[in-house]
Amino acid sequence: MEIKKAEIKDLSLVVNMKMDMFKEVGSIALLQDNAEEKIFEKYKELYQEEKCCHYLVYENEKVIAIGGAVIKEDVPFCFFKTPMYGYIIDVYCIPEKRRNGYSSKIMKELINWLRDKGVHNIKLKPSKAGRHLYEKLDFRDSGEMELWI
Repeated sequence: MEIKKAEIKDLSLVVNMKMDMFKEVGSIALLQDNAEEKIFEKYKELYQEEKCCHYLVYENEKVIAIGGAVIKEDVPFCFFKTPMYGYIIDVYCIPEKRRNGYSSKIMKELINWLRDKGVHNIKLKPSKAGRHLYEKLDFRDSGEMELWI
């Protein structure tokens, strides 16, 4: 097992894993046309601005797990003394390799990357399966609510 920080040249791997995640959770129908290309271009832009990163876990030269983070600066956070927050994205492990601690290792790398960028607050939207991992890392339910209309 080897963990590496993704570079722009690795974005195809990142997008492929993200698409596998969307398929598994049943979100493919929610995506725009040409979603893969749009995701690739957005991530490339964010990587160039150093506002996004992913870590990849390799086993025998094959990516088996992934996790990413984005630095966001939207309202109302852009008015705070620390005008940004981190948002965890794309945490995914192929089904046959789960429960081996790969996501925990990735999360620790992402938290360190965000800390090094000056982020003090990290958010994420957990899946039911991932909630236990995030609670172990001291993430707490913020009470945030949403409404789909």
